[in-house]
Parts: sequence; C-alpha cells; structure tokens
Amino acid sequence: MTAIVVARAVATNATGQSTLDLCLRSALSEPWVDDLVIVDQANAPAVSSALRALQLDRRDVRVVVADARMSAAAAANLGVAQARGRWLLFLDSDVVLQRGAVQRMATSANGAAAPWIVGGRLTDLEGREKRAARGGALNTFSALAVAMGLPGVKRARGKRKSSKPSAAAPVASVSGAFMLIGREDFSALGGFDEAYVSDAADLDLCKRAADAGGSVLLQAEASGVQFERQRKGRRQAQGLARFAVKSAKTPLERMFALFAGPAIGALIGLRDAIGGRRGGRR
Repeated sequence: MTAIVVARAVATNATGQSTLDLCLRSALSEPWVDDLVIVDQANAPAVSSALRALQLDRRDVRVVVADARMSAAAAANLGVAQARGRWLLFLDSDVVLQRGAVQRMATSANGAAAPWIVGGRLTDLEGREKRAARGGALNTFSALAVAMGLPGVKRARGKRKSSKPSAAAPVASVSGAFMLIGREDFSALGGFDEAYVSDAADLDLCKRAADAGGSVLLQAEASGVQFERQRKGRRQAQGLARFAVKSAKTPLERMFALFAGPAIGALIGLRDAIGGRRGGRR
C-alpha cells in the first residue's frame, strides 16, 4: 500500500515544526503502509529541504515536486504516478492517523463491489467528530448541502448483515482527507478530476464509483485527528459549482447548475460570516 500526502504551503511554528511532521510519522508507523509519496507543492525552502532529507534517509519515501499552479486534484494524481502499491491511501497533510486505522480500512474492502472506496472517521483535537462522510445519494443539489454544512440524508436502518463491530457502513461519499482505494479502481475511474481546484474532487470520485456500480464505505473504527484549517471560501465554491454542473441530469438540475456558482459562493460567504460571529462569542 502506498500513502500519498500532498503537502501544499505547509505552515510551520517558531521551531520549524508542523502538523505535516506528525502526519508523516503516523503514516510511516502503519504496518500496512509499504511506501510513502509526498507531493511537495508551494512550500517554503526549509520545508522542501526537510522533505528531501527524509527521502535520503528512508528508502520507502519518495518526494515529487508539483507546480504551484497545479490543482489539488492534479497534485494528488501526480503522487499516484509515483506510487508502487496496489492500494492507495490519500491523506491530508494535517491528518494524524490512529494506530491500526489503515488495517481496519483495508479489511473493510474485502468482498466490496468494485470500484470500491473506503473512508475513515475524522475528529478534531478535542475528540469531536468532523463530517467525513455523507449519507443518501449524491446529486446536483448535494453541492448546496455541502456549502451550507448540512449532513446528507441518512439511510433507513434495517437489520445489519454482519454482527461484526468492524463492519463498514455504505455511504454516498467519504473525505479525500482520509481515503483508501485500489489502484486499479482509481485508474479505471480516471483518477481525480483535475479541474477541481481545491474542493469536491472527492465527492466527484465517490459519485463516479457509485455510478459504476461500486461501493463507497465508511469505517468508523478507523480514525484520524485532523487539525483545524482555514478554508478558502472561493476555492471551495469553485469545486462545488463544478460538481453541481457535472452531476446535473434532470432539467431542474441543469437549470440550477446555470446559477450554481454565484448561489454557492453566496451561501459559503454567509456560512463563514455566521461561523465567525459565533466563534467571536465563545
């Protein structure tokens, strides 16, 4: 298995350390991870130098440099081109894995319909769960729900097919910040759509997997801690607007797609403004 980490414009503290250091250590400590590909994109010279030093020190680490103008999806695809494993673990540079998480995700894929994608659970530093998956089905209007921070429609609960506590749950999508997929499946799906600048490429990949008759699963017993980041609203709006356009099938969806960009941008701006006021009152 190859872990792929896109390290873009990594911020460091006064001592030169960053969450990337913790992320890489957690990935390399996982027994199921055979090699690690780090995509060095738009980083300060000190960060790039440290990554090259790590590559020289370890045979299981490779560093590839991505142009700063590349989209996040293109940078991830560049990392895949350097991967050796038959499974690909995509990990954001601010995610630190819980011990054993990769094994739990990998075993969840046994018997799953291909192309399959398995995601893990994400929490913040205080242990609060972050939205790493969506229920229901993905369509054009899912872009609105994501922009507003709304959860997906929950599936009706029936009898569990497996009594094992480690059984993964079918979902509509999982986060690209913590995602496992077979390399052959990734190639068959055409990889990430490189037109997504920073957000929603994971939604798009999951939708294409489901449309192809595959499985999208969430393994809640595989978890990672994701450090807080400031999201750039305009970049998120671009990705969600593209997702809305690509997903439009019905006349109503196509009509909405015509105005998706401005509508989603306005919603994200309103969401961030409300969130900022709430944060200031704490």
